[in-house]
Amino acid sequence: MAICYELEELQLKPVEDHMSSLIQVNESEAERSTAPVVAVVTKQEFQDLGLENPNAHESLAELAASDSNYVDIYPSYIVGSLAVPSKTSLTEPPLLFAFYMDEHMLVFVDDDHTAETVLKHVINIGVLSDTTTGHCLYVFFKELLVDDLTFLADFEDRMESIEEHMLGSHAAVQSNAIMEYRRQSMRFGVYYQEIATMASILSDNENKLMNAQASRAFDHIENLADRLARRAETLKEYSLQLHELQQTRIDLKQNSIMQIFTIVTVLFAPLTLITGWFGMNLSVIPGLDWPFMWITLILAAVVCTAALLALFKWKKWL
Repeated sequence: MAICYELEELQLKPVEDHMSSLIQVNESEAERSTAPVVAVVTKQEFQDLGLENPNAHESLAELAASDSNYVDIYPSYIVGSLAVPSKTSLTEPPLLFAFYMDEHMLVFVDDDHTAETVLKHVINIGVLSDTTTGHCLYVFFKELLVDDLTFLADFEDRMESIEEHMLGSHAAVQSNAIMEYRRQSMRFGVYYQEIATMASILSDNENKLMNAQASRAFDHIENLADRLARRAETLKEYSLQLHELQQTRIDLKQNSIMQIFTIVTVLFAPLTLITGWFGMNLSVIPGLDWPFMWITLILAAVVCTAALLALFKWKKWL
């Protein structure tokens, strides 16, 4: 069922000031309303709206299913699509919805109730200051991004925890966990860049559908999205550093193992030489008949082993 709101101007008392508010109305009241209307509908409900321009149906039907952030400017209306990535997991699909806007109507085509949730939050905080659809769309974009600086800060904190875990406890960290941070930062970086592009196009106000105040407001969205994109790029570089640190730790661990194998091989080399020499079945080897030869061989083995251990200790290989 479609959810409809009227954009109405409210007078604040005792000061002579005005602000707008979204007042929920039913569909029949929205059709009769002379005030701008904001609605959240499903794809099927949008087909039944009966807009003046039939091309808008076809354009929005294509955008509603697209996994991208895109906006198209037409002479009398604007259509666009939004694909908001999940902030919890890469495996979750992005939240897809589209919007249609003209001077009297702002319609969100959404089957997942994402737009409805954002609009309810807009109503609760009461940030609307204009009764135009352009201003309402600006506030909607702002609400989509307003908490993302905190999200990216928490994102960075989790990456710092992984770094401290690797450096402090020297415990193993799964490489796929680090790569997931990299992929997620890349995904959000692209998302913010696309939002900045959309805001730039909307601020140009090519079809003069919005007033000057509403079109200038999208400059703030562009600046905010640019800052978020730069922050996401920084996090991507940080994830690459974590990956390099993880690879360095793996290389050091492998070098340590190879060092142990080398030390053991060197320690047994003199013993192998002695046993190989005197283990040959030849009677001409000198000293075989000497009764103290076995004691001499044991002492020689102990001296060689002790000398090698002392050398390794001095070289700080042990």
